[in-house]
Amino acid sequence: MISVIVFSKDRPLQLHAYLESLLRFSDIKESHITVLYCETKGVRYQKIKENFPQVTWVKEETFENDLKQLITHADDYIMFGCDDVVFTRQFCLIGAASYLADNPKVFGYSVRLGDNIIPRPQNLSTDNNVFEWKWNCEYQHYNYPWELDCTLYRKEDVLKLTMEEENVIKNPNYYEAMLTPENREKRIMRPHMACHAGSSCAIVITVNRVQDTHQNGFDDSMLTDIYSLDRLYNDEDNTLDIEKIAAIKNHVIHVGAEYFILRKKAKGYSVARLYKKKAKEIAGKLTKVPIRVDRHLERLRYEKGAYVDKISILTTGETMRLLEKEKVSFLRYGDGEIAIMQGKSIPFQEFNPKLARRLRKILRTETEGLKIGIPYYYTHPIKNLNPFVASFAKSLTAQRRFFCRNCNRDMTYIDTCITQVYQTYEKYNFQQYYKHMQNLLKEREITLICGEGVLDRLEYKAYSICASVDFITAPSMNAFDKYDILLRAALRTDPKKLVCIVLGPTAKVLASDLHKRGYQAWDMGHYFKDYDAYMRKRPQTETEIVQFYKPD
Repeated sequence: MISVIVFSKDRPLQLHAYLESLLRFSDIKESHITVLYCETKGVRYQKIKENFPQVTWVKEETFENDLKQLITHADDYIMFGCDDVVFTRQFCLIGAASYLADNPKVFGYSVRLGDNIIPRPQNLSTDNNVFEWKWNCEYQHYNYPWELDCTLYRKEDVLKLTMEEENVIKNPNYYEAMLTPENREKRIMRPHMACHAGSSCAIVITVNRVQDTHQNGFDDSMLTDIYSLDRLYNDEDNTLDIEKIAAIKNHVIHVGAEYFILRKKAKGYSVARLYKKKAKEIAGKLTKVPIRVDRHLERLRYEKGAYVDKISILTTGETMRLLEKEKVSFLRYGDGEIAIMQGKSIPFQEFNPKLARRLRKILRTETEGLKIGIPYYYTHPIKNLNPFVASFAKSLTAQRRFFCRNCNRDMTYIDTCITQVYQTYEKYNFQQYYKHMQNLLKEREITLICGEGVLDRLEYKAYSICASVDFITAPSMNAFDKYDILLRAALRTDPKKLVCIVLGPTAKVLASDLHKRGYQAWDMGHYFKDYDAYMRKRPQTETEIVQFYKPD
């Protein structure tokens, strides 16, 4: 009756925990699971295939075609899954399918919701074991009927929604985003959702570095890029400890590094070695105490403004006025660039020593007409930040110290967040801000350099106000590997045109080189997505912000 279709990209370690916990806590059989996976060079799926031999493994060729084929051949009920989910309590998918069969008003049966996820809407179910509600409600998490983490749907509903979708479905992010607050009432015919009446049975561990900002608001010390985690799994035989993870009580769906608990592959120890191992563990915990104290003290120092005078940074408003007043080029740094400069990789850009050297040099170099951005809130504890961003800001000890060591004290930096205001602030004059930003683009002839597919989902295209737009498409992964080709393509464009770049860490180097050759170049980062989110009035919740910064 039931098929499970799991989406995975570059996460064999987490996928192992998903599969192990699903088989441990549910009544699904391994042979009813299909994994549609995509692997970047340097990330290996062979070992996990061997660990779960009865799973059907499908390597992604074209996501939309692969998806439609899997849905067409699926059983009567489908539960989608993502590789950052871990199941934590016993649940029965056959029972969930039976409930859907008996209750035609219910669209989906969620595994990630329960009485520990509050506040909750009114219960409409007469079954004591099931919680049912109207999904068109004001309660966060309960007004999200279409999601890919762990909700069971009828195949007929999934097939209809998928085949009727007019936009290209390039990846799971596109697939989940095809139903929006504006269109879902028209596209979903069943008004209710349901879940188990007890505690939720799944969590989403959001520790991976999957974008160039807000990579991990929960922890800023772990090496959680895809290459480090691949080594942990494939080379060091590490897996996530699903028993310990399941023992932690949760009150939210998305959790952080405190749930990212590793367990080494079992080894034999003598009694003496066991005592030695235990002593080492205790010593390790004691060693971590000063680190935690230091983090706490640094957080207090940040909140009291101890970093305000360390680096000269313009506010968002001051940055806007500068852009309006002067014809300048600009580029922006965030913690993705810091990771590269520290020798680490991020999902869409593997560490490249030449890129790291260029980024370090540009950060400290004052060039006439070229402005460098770093986030104002990294060193200034401002009050009008979005709560999620405000919490994230307090965990940036390593990033603050990096900038204080490596920035030029004689330079004045602009605010990186000039291109992502809607994702950064809770209270701001957004209408005025976007009016000013759009006026900067109005009737300009521009060349737009961006990763493949990055702008495809935009409903409101901020660049439509320009007099003309020429596109240069770059790789969405490891763009710096093609840097010389990109630079030559950019230099073939008219120098009178404004060059707008959306290309992660590579954009910094490209903007700098183009500026030196007489171009006006802007590292636009997330601006076009941010403008679209504002125009569509997307909720400024933690879930939405995390989703926003995921790769396209």
